[in-house]
Amino acid sequence: MKRPFLLAGIIGLGVVLCSVVLILVFPGKAGKLPDGFFTPIIAFEFMQTPQEVIDLFGPPETIQHEYLVKAMDLGNRIDFLYMILYSAFLFAFCMKVAALRGKGIYKLGGILALVILAGDLLENLQLLGITSLLGTGDFTRELFLLRVFTWQKWGGIVLVFILLLPHFMRDGRLSRAIGAFSVLSAILAPAAFLHRGVLNEIFSLSVMVVFLLMISYSFLYRRLQ
Repeated sequence: MKRPFLLAGIIGLGVVLCSVVLILVFPGKAGKLPDGFFTPIIAFEFMQTPQEVIDLFGPPETIQHEYLVKAMDLGNRIDFLYMILYSAFLFAFCMKVAALRGKGIYKLGGILALVILAGDLLENLQLLGITSLLGTGDFTRELFLLRVFTWQKWGGIVLVFILLLPHFMRDGRLSRAIGAFSVLSAILAPAAFLHRGVLNEIFSLSVMVVFLLMISYSFLYRRLQ
């Protein structure tokens, strides 16, 4: 017996560890969040107006404001490592599926992983740009670009999940569970895009579940030599 997804699984462990670090670094609470949001970093990613950003960070020259800016900036800088890890995980996973199934279509997932990485990189630059401009209140352009690159990232991740569906639907319970949550994330994505709020929180959670299941699968999947 051999574990063909072991490399992806090892990278996935890095994803999990970095996720824990980010949970500890990003602020658990902030100022006023848009309706339906309860996670500050998720709300920040999906901000649409300057006033929402100002409400999130609170009044300037306060201890809370200073803490939130520093915590968000530190988390987003650590996120540069995180985006490399989870994109590498998706790349390695898709390439291995392509090799096992003998179908080049799965290599498209590897290309999408690079598109996702680019989107997350550009998203982070907008987030850091917004916090650097908080004092001016002039970051409308950054908010516009943030919406584009945020959905490039999230949409790309969902496309990878859907691309892998035929692979997962052939195996056992864990594979089918991954497939089911992948379909759920694909349904939630357009709903969250059209109706921003709690659906974005549920959508991001569904994506996290798929990642955790895929990482578990990477260690548990065995194939006869």
